[in-house]
Amino acid sequence: MATIAEALAIAFDHHESGRLAEAEILYGRILDADPHQATALHLLGVLYGQTDRPKLAAALFVGAIGLVPDNPGLRYDLARVRLILEDGEGAVAALRRTLALQPDHAAALFQLALACRGVGRHDESLLALERLLTLQPDSLEARYLADRAVAREGRALLERGEIGRAVARLTRPVAEAVGVPLLSAHAAALYRDGRAVEAARLLRGILAVLPAEALALWNLSLGRLDGGVEGGDAAAAERLARRARALAPQEAEAHAKLGLALAAQGRRAEAALAARAALACDPAHAPSLSNLGALIVQKDCGQALRLADRALRLAPDLGEAWVVRGDALVHLDRPRDAEAAFRGALRAAPHLVVAHWNLAHLLLRLGDYAAGWAEYEWRWRSEALAGQRRPFRQPLWDGADLTGRTILIHAEQGLGDTIQFVRFLDAVLRAGPAHVYLEAHGPLLSLLERNTDPGRVTVIPRAPDFPGVGGLPGTDVQIPLMSLARLFCPSLESIPARVPYLHPDPQRAAAWSERLAGERLADGQPTGEPGLRVGLVWAGNPSFHGDAQRSPRLAGLRPVLEVAGVRFFALQKGPGREDLEGMDLPSSFTDLGPDIADVADTAAIMANLDLVISSCTGPAHLAGALGVPVWVVLPHPPDWRWLMERDDSPWYPTARLFRQTRSGDWSGPAEAVARALRKLVDGLGG
Repeated sequence: MATIAEALAIAFDHHESGRLAEAEILYGRILDADPHQATALHLLGVLYGQTDRPKLAAALFVGAIGLVPDNPGLRYDLARVRLILEDGEGAVAALRRTLALQPDHAAALFQLALACRGVGRHDESLLALERLLTLQPDSLEARYLADRAVAREGRALLERGEIGRAVARLTRPVAEAVGVPLLSAHAAALYRDGRAVEAARLLRGILAVLPAEALALWNLSLGRLDGGVEGGDAAAAERLARRARALAPQEAEAHAKLGLALAAQGRRAEAALAARAALACDPAHAPSLSNLGALIVQKDCGQALRLADRALRLAPDLGEAWVVRGDALVHLDRPRDAEAAFRGALRAAPHLVVAHWNLAHLLLRLGDYAAGWAEYEWRWRSEALAGQRRPFRQPLWDGADLTGRTILIHAEQGLGDTIQFVRFLDAVLRAGPAHVYLEAHGPLLSLLERNTDPGRVTVIPRAPDFPGVGGLPGTDVQIPLMSLARLFCPSLESIPARVPYLHPDPQRAAAWSERLAGERLADGQPTGEPGLRVGLVWAGNPSFHGDAQRSPRLAGLRPVLEVAGVRFFALQKGPGREDLEGMDLPSSFTDLGPDIADVADTAAIMANLDLVISSCTGPAHLAGALGVPVWVVLPHPPDWRWLMERDDSPWYPTARLFRQTRSGDWSGPAEAVARALRKLVDGLGG
């Protein structure tokens, strides 16, 4: 049987190696055997602090202090959790005792300065900083807080626009601690004012004088995430953040900026580790609490909400934390509370793009189109559409009379968006333009050409799809396709929902009719035999923001394939087809994907089907626009265009909606579709 000392060593090894659950169990067993084991109490308290249980941590630290009252490390750890618990006076008392036991405890001095400032004890805060500077003359934080005169001088230079003199003055060694934060703050202000290039130039000026300045590095990293600075480059931002972290591994901000760069590249697990590392450096670092909440909101919206609320208690004007709060409330089905949170974000930061973007989606999901479309115009500055705004010379059309004028309507985002919003073309034509140029993605050209009047509308390929095409036509005005809704669709009742508004090529439809009639299944029966003909789509474009959440994949729809009396036709193209590999498919399943040339082919096939079952992607919109019955399986929360709770769509009268009740769980929608399909088959049989 192991001794307590041996058990402690094993537990500590688990703890240090990140096996926290094993360490917690072993610490508990040690304390069961000896409730007065001070080291086990201390280490279990540290573990509780690391796993977001600060009240339990504080109780254990107090118990350990009762056993070893002269341990400065225990007092310091108690102070840190009291700061997390927002017990400023308790933290001050614990830090004073720490310093009485160990006067040269530099970290305790710095935390005492911050804690005293937080409870209004400014004189004591300055005394702590002075003591810290005698121990660490080069402490950036202490010098910044103490050297007010240098700050005033530098601020005056910046306000006069004397950037060169300000950099020269504030990067001298005597002013380094106050100068770099002040210059970085000025750079941040330039970013907020939309002067991103000037901000980046200022930060590079700092680095020219102080190449190892972590603060400038991590702020420049943040700038590189902005699409307005040299196109935005998350990989470059990551490199800068890693340099900053190597120089200042004890700084929460360095870890936080690295986390942002990793998140921008979709590396969410690594980003969450960086956020947790930032919180290990500073448990009260509000931006990292917010960042971590943003990273886990889809998996644990309750915890994300708690993190956002903690961040807002520490920093009420942190717009990003308000956004995380709103996102969590959306997942918790509290839309009006979410709206209040997003509006809180905009009060704190009126130009925070993600707040406008998320508010737009929420308002549209709620059916508040008048307000929602106005917010949706912020989409061009969003991370999801970074770099997609087109620098057209023509002015944006505002809905004015177009008589005698030409207009360019240009497609945006995905194929489904174009299919959904091309319905507004009739409204544009009623404005009397001399001619309309409709720019669309390559796969849609054939379908759109046969569904428009060539005398009034010319369908042209979208320039990025065809880089060899020599420029766009000269027109008087231009408008993004989805911006037409702001002009013509102020409410749900105003949606032009007459279907079909797209029609397949009759010759292609006839050819596919013959093909489907002659197709033989694995059991040798022709597909023309009696049975419901159902098209199936299970995945969207993985480059779309959020595709992993909206695509059930083929395995997620497995219960549907087990319905008897149905001939299934796979319409899946591109990514998602790999799901067919190794899948045990029923004999009633026919894969048409390899023979579908373009969207016009898909439309012709759909014209020969009784029903289409699809994820929230382009073919669902195509079926709806063709007037074909379509059942759409939706994630939780759904995309804005499907609104909330209802099982029908004002955009597509032939659509029926099957919704997740829990994010990530497709079993509910799949079983509901299977039941509805059996009922439909039984009805036809009767």
